[in-house]
Amino acid sequence: MIRILYKKKANIYQTQINDFVQGRKIKTYEMWISKDRNFVKKNFKWVYMRRYKSRDDSEESIMTALIQLKITKFIPWVPKLKGHYLYRFPRVKNTRFGDHAEGIISKKEWDMLHYLDNFKGYIEYLFYFNDFNFFDDLQERLESEGVSFKNMFIKDVFAYELFRVNLGTKNYAGLEKLGGFLQAPPLFDVTHNPYFFPTAADVSYVMKRIPSEALFEFFQFLVKECFKLGIIVPKILIWDGQFIRSNCNNNKNKDKDAYNDPDAGYCRHNGTKKGVGYDPGILYAYCYNRWFPIYFKMFPGNRNDTRAYRKTLSEFFKVSKEKWMILIADSGAYCLRNMEYTRNMGLVPVIRAKKNIKNQPVKELKEQFYFNTAFIPKQWSIDLFLKIYSFRPMIEEGNSFNIIYYNDSRMNTRGMEAAIKQRAIIYILVLLKALTAYKVGRPDLIMTPSAFIASKYFGAQFAKVRLAEESGFLIFKNV
Repeated sequence: MIRILYKKKANIYQTQINDFVQGRKIKTYEMWISKDRNFVKKNFKWVYMRRYKSRDDSEESIMTALIQLKITKFIPWVPKLKGHYLYRFPRVKNTRFGDHAEGIISKKEWDMLHYLDNFKGYIEYLFYFNDFNFFDDLQERLESEGVSFKNMFIKDVFAYELFRVNLGTKNYAGLEKLGGFLQAPPLFDVTHNPYFFPTAADVSYVMKRIPSEALFEFFQFLVKECFKLGIIVPKILIWDGQFIRSNCNNNKNKDKDAYNDPDAGYCRHNGTKKGVGYDPGILYAYCYNRWFPIYFKMFPGNRNDTRAYRKTLSEFFKVSKEKWMILIADSGAYCLRNMEYTRNMGLVPVIRAKKNIKNQPVKELKEQFYFNTAFIPKQWSIDLFLKIYSFRPMIEEGNSFNIIYYNDSRMNTRGMEAAIKQRAIIYILVLLKALTAYKVGRPDLIMTPSAFIASKYFGAQFAKVRLAEESGFLIFKNV
């Protein structure tokens, strides 16, 4: 029997004569895999094959021919800013003690932050200076829908998940092992229950019940606050991807004829086999001496770069109210359709082209750097264009922290939901550190992943004294 499987249309099951003579042998061909599709096209002439170029199902590709064109489509984009003003950004404001810190930390701690060398703050500051009531509201809503959290607070578990990611431990068990070493819960000062310390099972149970949309929403909430405070200035976008290895085998399960993670895909990039996992489309905002993740869309590892680029931007522009001027990307995102799409959205596409393009005005502007000159604004010089493209490696530096510092090369669990949660948590932590650095008057720590990792109560003896006082005991007081 021959099984020809499709993702969107009806599958084909063709019985062969050999099935009745020699016993049934099933051969499966998955039409979304190029190797199988080419084999079917060559050997099974009776299978209908589309002869035109395939198109993706994103919204901009299924629009009818009768669409309303905007006048901006026929007017060449002219940048309002010229020269170095295109990549000139204001510095982050230096805040004072009375702006955000008064009433939250003592003046002594403020002075420690500003006058002690190599002191980068405490992890508790991430929770002191930022609003986590979002998770209390989320828990109330989920519990009203019948979701049980076994008398645990989402905020408490999520605080320890941030703590775990900040430490760079690979899985939930690493956090539980750390708990056996400590004599008191390390985050007792920021959790609802100061005596709570979750096991690996506790963290797994709660995190599975938090929707990925909720964590992504909180991530976007922090992005908006960064816009409001001037930490992120909307002007230049950078797009790229980063492979995330799934917690499953690279070979398909023979019984199911699928990977153990059914949502994942096998990633091959520039001839390198990376394995089964996910590859998000990521957007960073570049602000000269700082750059931050502001949006991402998760895809299986076998995604097409050009389609992932359009789908990421399509969703981003639906929610972004800011005005962006430039979008930078590597050659993986290049195609003429993407260039025109980006320009029609009002941005200058600074996207590296492929070398072998012959029917477009692609020129080598720098050794091994090819660009479509039709999309370079007339007011720009080649040096200015190449200067702006030189900002692209900043997103790779930002992505490198995910693996080097937060140990995010491999997932702790499986599934698209888990992949979105894992990446959202890292970006939440990145923005929490940036916001906290701003509010404590230390803008130099905004781009420092090692900031805010020490504990305010670094010894168990200090925690015991604090807990004793809260229980009503008088410590070092005259009777």
